[in-house]
Amino acid sequence: MNESIEIKLDEADKQTRMTEERLSNEEIFSNVREMKTFDEMLAKQMKDEEFKKEYEAIQPEMDIIRARVDARTSQEQ
Repeated sequence: MNESIEIKLDEADKQTRMTEERLSNEEIFSNVREMKTFDEMLAKQMKDEEFKKEYEAIQPEMDIIRARVDARTSQEQ
């Protein structure tokens, strides 16, 4: 392939990645502006019955994780 064409393709690919990254960041920041707190986000998600079922199913495991984190944190103090 011609070297100048390869350079132009590389530049186009770079621009595409930068645009995708910028759009992804804009989406993230948009979501951040919409969601004020974790509790608000969770309350919204809990309206979805499938999400709620899965969230509740992992709570015993999450309780163990929280207990381990708390134990390690208290040892550091």
